Amino acid sequence: MKRKGFTLIELLVVIAIIAILAAILFPVFSRAREKARQTACLSNAKQVANALMMYVQDWDETFPFITACPNVEQDKPNTTPQSQLHPYIKNAQVWECPSATTNRTRPYAQAGFAFDGGWYYPADFIGVNITIGCNERLMPNLGCGWTGRPLKMASLVAPAETVAFIDSPMFSGCGGARVIFANGCCGGLSDINQRSLSRNTRHSGGDNIVFADGHVKWMQALQIANNCGQLFDPYKRDYRSWFEVRGISRDAILP
Repeated sequence: MKRKGFTLIELLVVIAIIAILAAILFPVFSRAREKARQTACLSNAKQVANALMMYVQDWDETFPFITACPNVEQDKPNTTPQSQLHPYIKNAQVWECPSATTNRTRPYAQAGFAFDGGWYYPADFIGVNITIGCNERLMPNLGCGWTGRPLKMASLVAPAETVAFIDSPMFSGCGGARVIFANGCCGGLSDINQRSLSRNTRHSGGDNIVFADGHVKWMQALQIANNCGQLFDPYKRDYRSWFEVRGISRDAILP
């Protein structure tokens, strides 16, 4: 009796077909996974938005703020907007975007608090990669002299068009300077083009945003960059784009 089997040609054809299918399907699976992460991050952003609205209501329509110098020892974990909203969220993990690839120091235990580069957080933040930043123009650093004042909702020209929190490689979006390349190096990449924007933003070439009125949405990175001044300025007096601030020609953004 003759034994039947596959010829080498047949095996090679099957392997080639499998390779072609894999090349087609893997990007689809990758996009599906990222879509799931984007949805999870958007859910976290909604929790942040709800907490922000409760905070503003409890504090006479005043937004959180930043200060590196707490008034008293027990105020140490309350020097950033993330820590000030913690009593309303009670889950530090919401500040860790599942799509973040930025490597930065995670807060570690110090004197009963979480500590990271001069900033204190509640102990629940120990080991959490804080990659959702606040808009520092809306929630300013009051400094050690506490000469500044937190902003009030009534002072905003258009709360629904003002960023409160957004994907960022740091706890602060720094007025939009860091969010354009949320997975890059604080917005300081030399290769400025469409590909670098897509590669270094968090979610399919864009970022999730919490607005000052409490709604959340995804926005494409180039749209954020072109409207950076308006999105981050609470008073809507800054009309410059991210590129104009840095003296970069829009022609550098190649298709």
